[in-house]
Amino acid sequence: MNIPLIPQPQVVQSRGPEPVSGIRGWTVQLWIPGNDVRLLAATQGIFAGVTEVQEPGGSAVYALVSEGTRFNPRMARRVEGKHDGYVLITDTDRVELYALSASGLFYGIKTLEQLLDSGGGAIPALTVADWADLRLRSDYLDLRTVYPTYEHMLEYIAELARYKINTLIIEYEDKLPFRKLSFLRHPGLAFTEEEHSQLLQTAHDHFVTVIPKQQSFGHLEYILKHPVYIGLREVPETVSELCPHRAGSFEMMAGILEEVAALHPHSDYLHLGCDEVWTLGTCEDCRNSGLTPEASFIRFVNQLAEKTISLGKTPMIWHDMIMHATLDEIAALDKRVVVVVWIYGGHRMKADARLILHKLRDAGIETIGASSVRCWDDNGDQNYPVIHNRIKNVLDWIQLAQSEQLEGIIHTNWGCPFSLGSPYGLFETSRYPAFFAAEHSWNAKADISSFLARFLHQFHGLDTSQLSGEEWADYAVTDYYSLIPQLLPAVRKNRLTAELIDAMIQYEIPAQRRSPLHTFLFRGAMSPGSEEVITFLRDKYRSGYGDLFRAKQRMQSVLAELLPPQMAELFIRSRFYRPELFEADLHGMITDLEMIEQKAGDS
Repeated sequence: MNIPLIPQPQVVQSRGPEPVSGIRGWTVQLWIPGNDVRLLAATQGIFAGVTEVQEPGGSAVYALVSEGTRFNPRMARRVEGKHDGYVLITDTDRVELYALSASGLFYGIKTLEQLLDSGGGAIPALTVADWADLRLRSDYLDLRTVYPTYEHMLEYIAELARYKINTLIIEYEDKLPFRKLSFLRHPGLAFTEEEHSQLLQTAHDHFVTVIPKQQSFGHLEYILKHPVYIGLREVPETVSELCPHRAGSFEMMAGILEEVAALHPHSDYLHLGCDEVWTLGTCEDCRNSGLTPEASFIRFVNQLAEKTISLGKTPMIWHDMIMHATLDEIAALDKRVVVVVWIYGGHRMKADARLILHKLRDAGIETIGASSVRCWDDNGDQNYPVIHNRIKNVLDWIQLAQSEQLEGIIHTNWGCPFSLGSPYGLFETSRYPAFFAAEHSWNAKADISSFLARFLHQFHGLDTSQLSGEEWADYAVTDYYSLIPQLLPAVRKNRLTAELIDAMIQYEIPAQRRSPLHTFLFRGAMSPGSEEVITFLRDKYRSGYGDLFRAKQRMQSVLAELLPPQMAELFIRSRFYRPELFEADLHGMITDLEMIEQKAGDS
């Protein structure tokens, strides 16, 4: 059956042509082995009446059955041994949902929700047997530069459940409500303790496990900028990297890890980062240690790991700093550390990933993979992910997860190259590849060719009749961003996301795509007295900067809905600082541009 769900279920079977209607008015029985207010709340969100029933016999079957329908726990055996599995039956006179875990029942309810939303309250009669291919299916929230408002953040966390994402890595940086080390809090943007507690509760309510990410070696700009810690830098001129041999380095990180762990009492993991420590081994203390950079790295990571484990957490690190370590050096790594292998592209991506995965596994080290739904991609000015690269990277990691029997993938989503860098774009524009990754983490065999139409229907509310016809056969999964401007009038859901993408494209046309002025500005410097050059530059200024002015107004209007004022200003400056520098240069060459500028602004 072709139903527009995300993720696509593993097995869907029709039970007949008659649709099932009026479900929201039904009363159902909720059979669960113990109390779980999350399941009750999710069920009450659909049905008019819910009766809780303690399952007889003490078996661990979770179920939801319409009133008057026989309870049939044997049905749950269809998903025995599967991750988060459930069986859903809808028919003209009944609904049945069975699972062997609370999360399985919850995801079955989410499937039912999607069916009801898609059908306007009526759904097809069908049987769904569904489960996740991967145990850990992780999204990523990067809080280093620009990110959603707190209210939108809670909405996004809740939305992860709709797409069956069960883990969220949060890179807080200075946004945590540190207690003892309160000077690490961002003065205006850090969560209050109440806000952070509500964020974690929202995740829990939607079966999302939060894993805190605390950089512990590199990318420490927000820590090593403080005078008390400057002396711990590997080299003074690099603000982000810690010397592992310097007295006080471990003690500083141990204190920070204690705070992070205390703020996440229910998280099983603590991600220590530890990537891209580029200057490691260059200072006098490191050279005097007699250790290679890799051996110094592993020695320090083992100290961090021991501390993390003492706090009741399993440590995770990125793989890149041990990629070239010898077998003897890798053998010294604490076997309780989970190494996350991240490779985001390249023609040897899968081959390189297999090499390091096998190397680590042979040493007895647990591994998981990491794709990226947004990253550098040789484009620091991107306003939304470089989609053809991201789709390929996600699919490559899904294939690796199957061939290498990986239990999970973290689909990273970087907001910037580093905390002092330029933002790649806003979080909202990355939901398309993020939910593509979510679908294939759940169902590796999901149909790629129909994802674009299913996403436009589920995420943007486009009618399925608008997404069919001969022309839709020509669109590829990578066409999402280019289609948004023409589809914008029909968008009914997540409209701000669509407006944001449209605003970014309207900015890109004069700034990057359509012969932007700065490509020709050198001619004015070389030929200041040339009439033809001056006339040419006037014309390019009139058209290009007029459109750029309007694009800036549009972008500011959308950002005002999505970001706090200081973040909005940061993002606007990151996009317009350079073209406005070029404009100032042109003003120095052509002194009467004010008149043209006024016309551009008035048009």
